Amino acid sequence: MAQSIRTIESAPLQEVGPWGAAALPLGLERLDSDLWQGADPGTLKLAFERIGPDLRFPALQRLVRQAVFSGGSAPTGDLDLARARFLAANRLGPSEAVTRLFQTVPRLSADPALVNLAIDAAFRAGRADEACGWVASRGLDEANERSSSPNWMETRATCYALNGEAAAANLSVDLARSKGQTDTWLGRAVAAVSGPVTNPPPFRADSGHALVLSMKAQLKLPKALASSADPTALSPILNWPDFETRVSKDEALLILRRAAQIGVASPSQEALLRVPLPAPTALPAPATDPALGPPVDVAAPRLPQPAPPPPVAETWAKTFNQATSAQGRALEARLLIEELKSLVDTAPDQIPPLAMQSLAEAALWAGDVRLAKALEIRSPIPLSPRQRLVLAFLDPAAGDRLVQRHIEAAINPSAQRQAIRDALIAWSAGIPTSGGLATLVQPGLPDIKGGQAGMRTALTLAAERGSKGEVALLVGLALQGQEPASADAETVAIAVRALRRVGLSTQAVDLAREYLLALDMAVPTRPVPAPTPASQASAAKSNPVQTTPTTGLRANTSAPSQSNTTSPAGAARPSQAIPAPSTRASAPKAEPKAKTKAPSKPSWTPPK
Repeated sequence: MAQSIRTIESAPLQEVGPWGAAALPLGLERLDSDLWQGADPGTLKLAFERIGPDLRFPALQRLVRQAVFSGGSAPTGDLDLARARFLAANRLGPSEAVTRLFQTVPRLSADPALVNLAIDAAFRAGRADEACGWVASRGLDEANERSSSPNWMETRATCYALNGEAAAANLSVDLARSKGQTDTWLGRAVAAVSGPVTNPPPFRADSGHALVLSMKAQLKLPKALASSADPTALSPILNWPDFETRVSKDEALLILRRAAQIGVASPSQEALLRVPLPAPTALPAPATDPALGPPVDVAAPRLPQPAPPPPVAETWAKTFNQATSAQGRALEARLLIEELKSLVDTAPDQIPPLAMQSLAEAALWAGDVRLAKALEIRSPIPLSPRQRLVLAFLDPAAGDRLVQRHIEAAINPSAQRQAIRDALIAWSAGIPTSGGLATLVQPGLPDIKGGQAGMRTALTLAAERGSKGEVALLVGLALQGQEPASADAETVAIAVRALRRVGLSTQAVDLAREYLLALDMAVPTRPVPAPTPASQASAAKSNPVQTTPTTGLRANTSAPSQSNTTSPAGAARPSQAIPAPSTRASAPKAEPKAKTKAPSKPSWTPPK
């Protein structure tokens, strides 16, 4: 009775069910609890079923996971709609957050369908004991035996195999086959777990029990894991206890980089990829012997000294420029941003001038306006028009004049269409308009790709209802599988406006920023392999002109024009000492007597 009323916690009745469960991945903030209010049940269920991990905008990776893993008041709908949310969480990952999400579901054992999803998530997270503990719970076996699906028997076979009960595992495999299971992989994997086999099955991670059997049987990890694996496979493999002993250090770093790019690496794991600032090195003092007196100054022979390492800022710029996707650029920007801010504040002279522009672009990818401006001021190479446009809508004090200049600088119809698309994104992101909207009604500006009309309409209607969660999922669904540089400008603009309308302004600006920066990416060509001593000697004989080493830094971010794509015939690239042989038939060599008299006109006729 003495307890204060204010110490009693309360929550709406709609938040104590499955919709109230919440467990955000590390580094993400929870959305408001009203994110599902006003959602259309049919559209929301379809979005949960169709959303997948192929989100190539880093901003969308964060936004969709924020929506799926945040709890809130339940929308209008049945229990199947809530189960669809947990299915989407299982597909998106990371596995650690999915496991915590199921742990927050009240009365989970009352729903066998949700329990099966929790078992799969526990298997993916490497918690086989927890998963098999659910299998042994009372009442769950009877509820699943009435189902015609073989999934339950596959789960039982997995637990028996992990527990060393080979006979019971094989019996469960036979029962799964009697229920329609036709894949022979399960039986082979159970046999591989029980003991060595002559023909082991391939590694699989398409389900929780397949992943845990593959890891327990020590199946060989596929080579494509670091390039094409989905988040549901990468996340648990990274956290597996013996992962570091299964692959080499280089392979582990590639897998970790891929996981960080698709948003399933934890902040501590991502920090392992960071390039630290080098510690200052001091030359050792000469050793002296007191019995011999002070050291005598004797001229020592000069030995060739190794070249000093390049400045760390130059290494950052090269690594950033070599990223070939928006996910890679965003990751490299996150990795260097803290050290870069420290270097700009303490020792800006250590940043090479040619690296300033690339590092300013990295600051824009990280959304740091102050750092981008500080680097832009010191850079001898100006930012591109599109990068200045991004800097404008990141700055709250910026106006519409920069957008107008961006449109006026277009000198041909194609460039004008692209400039107006850029302006459309900037206006949608929040830059105030000052009469420039009239350019949007010109014929053919901007052009709209087909196939997205229904999605854009659903997105607009969800924004009118004020449903934050539905808007977040539909934005992800509308741009799913699309590279930011090739996404439809009209769809991106509608998505940005819809996010701002429901109060997700930060996410809207991030989406617009990544779209414009991806359009302005200048990906370097493939590096030329290092020359061998024999090739260097032959090149020196045929062409005595010394080539200058490339810096690897980008000198201009604007797209090359038609006239700039071909170099003059007399100018050789730095990586080419010998010009490529021509495929055109050449005239025969002149006789020695022809050397005494030069021809009055060319000996060949130009092709028509």
